[in-house]
Amino acid sequence: MWLRKDQRKLLTSSYKLSGKTRESFELPIYEAMKILGIKEDTEEKFDRALNAIVILKGRKLIDFELEEHIFRINLTLDGLDLGKKYSSRLSTFCLWFEEHKVILTIIGLILTLLIVIFVGISAFKNK
Repeated sequence: MWLRKDQRKLLTSSYKLSGKTRESFELPIYEAMKILGIKEDTEEKFDRALNAIVILKGRKLIDFELEEHIFRINLTLDGLDLGKKYSSRLSTFCLWFEEHKVILTIIGLILTLLIVIFVGISAFKNK
């Protein structure tokens, strides 16, 4: 499953912060915003962090409770597994490739066709 950048960052960080177990942990909202690279503290930016966490919950990757700007996060089994995959660069690349292989295949075919045409034109000019 390929997640958007904010969701990937939060899931990977949650996996690392949980000690790679299913134990719950606390994550202050400003830490979640820092993980996402948000420097300014505005309502819109707060909503961005909250939205990423709600989407992860909707996909059943985490469970969370919000208590006074502190998230209590618990990874589900699926979240733990996907967090482990996203924490490795090779696994992340493999997940990305698996999601986008049709597009990459089409791009590869187009490039191959262009190379064949270019080589054919060059060979024709040399005769």
